[in-house]
Amino acid sequence: MNVFGVLLSLAGSILFLTALAMTLRANATSTVPFWRNPAATPVGSVAMRSIGAGLLVFGAVMLTAEGWRWPVLIVLVVPGIAFVALALHNRRIAATAGGD
Repeated sequence: MNVFGVLLSLAGSILFLTALAMTLRANATSTVPFWRNPAATPVGSVAMRSIGAGLLVFGAVMLTAEGWRWPVLIVLVVPGIAFVALALHNRRIAATAGGD
């Protein structure tokens, strides 16, 4: 059960972060808002992000049999990576726009 939970969480993380990377590449010259839709949304990225988040949470729930620390860490770290990636992307766009 633990191995399956880890595999699901890993697959969900990969899908979630790949969908984010697709969105950032599609918006290479514009900022991506944190709480709204971006200017360009690649085909399939919303579905990929949704499936990835579902697998991530389902895998983390399966790991609760061993304790609560790993599931909490998994559920907080992956979205944290996404927030940092968005912030860095938006900062880079703001820096290039301000330098023109």
